[in-house]
Amino acid sequence: MNHVRLATLFVGLMVALAGCTGGGLVSDGGVTDADGSASDGDAGNGGAGDGSAAESGLDVTESERLLSEAGSFTAEWSYTVTDSNGTESAVTNMYLVDLDRNRSVERFGTVGPDSQMDFETFYADGTTYTRYGDGEEEFYQVVEGADDTFGSALARGSFGYESVEDAEFVGQETFDGVTVDRYEYTDTQLWRQYGASAFGSDENVTVTDFTVVVLVDGDGLARKTQWTLTGETDDGKPVSAAWHYTLTGVGATTIEDPEWLDTAISQQGARDSARIERPARAS
Repeated sequence: MNHVRLATLFVGLMVALAGCTGGGLVSDGGVTDADGSASDGDAGNGGAGDGSAAESGLDVTESERLLSEAGSFTAEWSYTVTDSNGTESAVTNMYLVDLDRNRSVERFGTVGPDSQMDFETFYADGTTYTRYGDGEEEFYQVVEGADDTFGSALARGSFGYESVEDAEFVGQETFDGVTVDRYEYTDTQLWRQYGASAFGSDENVTVTDFTVVVLVDGDGLARKTQWTLTGETDDGKPVSAAWHYTLTGVGATTIEDPEWLDTAISQQGARDSARIERPARAS
C-alpha cells in the first residue's frame, strides 16, 4: 500500500481532461510508502511471470491503422471519482466515426457538483453542427470546416502500455461479440503514473489497490482498456477512481442525422439572415 497527500481539485481535473489524452495523470506532490520511506515514483515490478504481456508479445500500437481499415467504430471514454464524502464526479466522451461516409458524432457530458455544460457534435459533408445544453438552455452552432473526430477518439484512448508490459494473460472472453485476450496488472505503486491526482481533497489517502485491464482482439486491437483505483482516508472512509476506454461496433457503426439537425440549421439560418445589412429605404 502507498500513502500520499493529494491536493488537485476535481473541477480543475475536469477542465484538463476535457482537452487531454488518455489516463496519463501525474502527481506533483511527494509520495511516501506505507513504511514511511520516500518513493521516487518509479512503477513497481508487478506480477511478471509466465504469460506476461512482454513474453506473449502484447502489441497494441496499430490502432490507427486497424480502425482506418475497419472504416467505422464507436469509442467511449470515461473518468469517474468517488471522494471520501461519497460524492461521485464523472466525465464522459463518446465518439462515433464513419470514415466511409465521412460522418462523425461526439458527445461530451459531466456529472457531479462541478459539472459543465454537455454538448453533442455532428459532422457531415464538410459542416459541423453542435448542440449545447438541454431544455431551455439548449442552443446550436453550425461551422464549416474539416473534422478531426477520428484523431480525437484515438487520443482519448492513449495509454502507456509500456508501463504494463508485465501484465499477466489471464484467459479469453467475449467483448462486443469478439473473442479477446484478457491481460491484467496489479501494482499499488503504478497508480502514481495514472491516478495520482484523482481525489479532490487535501487529506491523506492510502491506496489499497490499483489494477489495469486490457482486452485485445485477434488483430491486436485493444478493445477495452481500464484502470481502477481504490483506497481509504486516515479515518477509514473509502475513495475510488476509474478510467476506461472501449472500442465497439468496429466496422459496423452507422451514423444517422440527429433529431435536432433541422432545428440547428433553422436557427443558424435565422442568425445569418439577421446579420445581412439591408439597403436603406428610398426617400
